[in-house]
Amino acid sequence: MMRYETGGLDYRTARACHECDLLQYIPILKNREVARCQRCKALLKRRHVMSLERSLAFSITGLILFIVANMFPLVSLKALGVMQHGTLFSATLSLFEAEMPFLGMLMLFTTILFPLFSLCGTIYVLLSIRMDHYSHWIAPMFRFLRSTDAWGMLEIFLLALIVAAVKLVDITELYVGVSLYAFLLLILTLTILSIILNPEDVWDHLRKHAK
Repeated sequence: MMRYETGGLDYRTARACHECDLLQYIPILKNREVARCQRCKALLKRRHVMSLERSLAFSITGLILFIVANMFPLVSLKALGVMQHGTLFSATLSLFEAEMPFLGMLMLFTTILFPLFSLCGTIYVLLSIRMDHYSHWIAPMFRFLRSTDAWGMLEIFLLALIVAAVKLVDITELYVGVSLYAFLLLILTLTILSIILNPEDVWDHLRKHAK
């Protein structure tokens, strides 16, 4: 049986300092505690106060806002007496109808599927930890969620929507829907969630359960 220990240090659980590369153990921290490198005193880990509880609240809020943002029109345009409504789904379908399937698929994944999967997956992981109910695929799911964070591009879609609205405001009547406000709050909620969610707190709970 192979062992990965040298001098009493288990390489499977030890962590290298990002400043001086010293391998060392990081203990499980309590609220407001920090861990620093034994050699260079660099910050290795910080325990955020109730990060998982606050992250769960923001995740549920984000899911509610996501549903509202997709239920009603983001903007409505009135030209020559004809009113047209625009939603996230209708914008995606219009790209397919315009024979731009690649852009349609890109928009479908980056503005709808990835954000929805990220919110639902985060809620599931945090609720499982909260209820002390673990399954063998929570860790792979959370690892996958962390790898897909960069694929959510709601901010880019909002920027494109603003540019289009500025260009059309002189020739059409523009009406802002309730979903646009929900969409703005959704982007703000996801930004706050990315700040307060500490992945190390999640991994600490998963390691504790694995032992």
